[in-house]
Amino acid sequence: MVMMEIFPRLVKAVISNQEDRFYLVDQSLDFIPEVRQLVDQKVRTGCAPGTVRGFCIKLRWYYRFLYQKQLGVLEVKSSDLGDFVLWLSDSYRSGCNQFEPLQRSTINQILHAVASLYKSLVRHGHLTVSPVIYEEVPRNWAASADQDLLAHTRRRGRQTVQRLAFKLKAIKSQPKTVSPDDFERFIQRIHIGTSPNSDPAGFRDRLIGVTLKETGLRCGELLGIRMEDLDFGSQGIHVRFRSDNENGSRAKAGYGRDRFVHLPPEIFGFLDIYVSEVWLNTNYCSDYLWLVLKKNAVNREGQSTFGRALTQSAVNEMFAYYSERSGIKIHPHMLRHTHATDLVRSYLSQGEPVDWKFIADRLGHSNVVTTMKTYVHLTKEDNKVAYKLYLTKKKESDAKRRQRKHASPSVD
Repeated sequence: MVMMEIFPRLVKAVISNQEDRFYLVDQSLDFIPEVRQLVDQKVRTGCAPGTVRGFCIKLRWYYRFLYQKQLGVLEVKSSDLGDFVLWLSDSYRSGCNQFEPLQRSTINQILHAVASLYKSLVRHGHLTVSPVIYEEVPRNWAASADQDLLAHTRRRGRQTVQRLAFKLKAIKSQPKTVSPDDFERFIQRIHIGTSPNSDPAGFRDRLIGVTLKETGLRCGELLGIRMEDLDFGSQGIHVRFRSDNENGSRAKAGYGRDRFVHLPPEIFGFLDIYVSEVWLNTNYCSDYLWLVLKKNAVNREGQSTFGRALTQSAVNEMFAYYSERSGIKIHPHMLRHTHATDLVRSYLSQGEPVDWKFIADRLGHSNVVTTMKTYVHLTKEDNKVAYKLYLTKKKESDAKRRQRKHASPSVD
């Protein structure tokens, strides 16, 4: 049975001398005007193409619901948004070929995209009131990195924030990290041959995996590295924001927030080998560090991509392939979480206070709370080790205090 094509569709618009943009088109293959207006605004304010693409994918769910209900975006009432939440929650939702359950966190992200759409419609005068309902909730003071433990005593009046009334209570899932043994099994399934040039792609893939784990870089940051970003003298990599990368990758931080990430000497040694024995022997067409090394590789237009900058889709396919070979499921972003957790464990294992500012700066986070709450995943065993070290230090401190007390001269 042939499935009918469902609209709206996500399309990519290639604009000369500009980054690719993503839009939604209707059955007539016309741009949905209000979405185009919002997308153009996001691009002007510096949103990355991947962010815009994700935003359009979320709105695609909403427009499929509207098409099914035969509703215009300006005709929607608050009760219709309630029906939309129920429709998203139904695994066998009608009017859609994708019969898969959506997680509550995903549904909430879709609702936030819809709320942004209606804010734009109100701002541009297409609506006077948004159908999206908000409710006042107490501000979560503990979530701010700048608040101390007594901040609540200095509050003036009741502090509240607005929250979507239709927002679902999401179950927080623990993002996975990879253990040293599992990562070793994964890496060992990447064949490199007897020398780098006997299997240049394998050598590159292994080095990409190890570099991601030992730096905590985002995949887009890694793929945006150019030869000038390597600093062999300081043993590190400059992570620079560029909006014109040919592979569409970019550092997430934005302009003015470049950073320097140190690497272990052994990793930099492998990078030296990669550059001198693989990169220089490639018919490179650009100065990107990570290149396509298959000589028969072509893009969708049939043009050769050999020597061009590696893309994120290629890296994702690479990780999927080696995950299947090794039986250890790993994706690039998992290694970022793993690196952050390993950094914290290095402090806890020595009984030292965690330098959260250093870890946040290394990962490129502007808010240390993001590092603490999202990227670090300690286990019960980690907490047990930290508590044992605390008890040991407490006993030593108590013993020294008793010694000082007994050694102090008595006063007649």
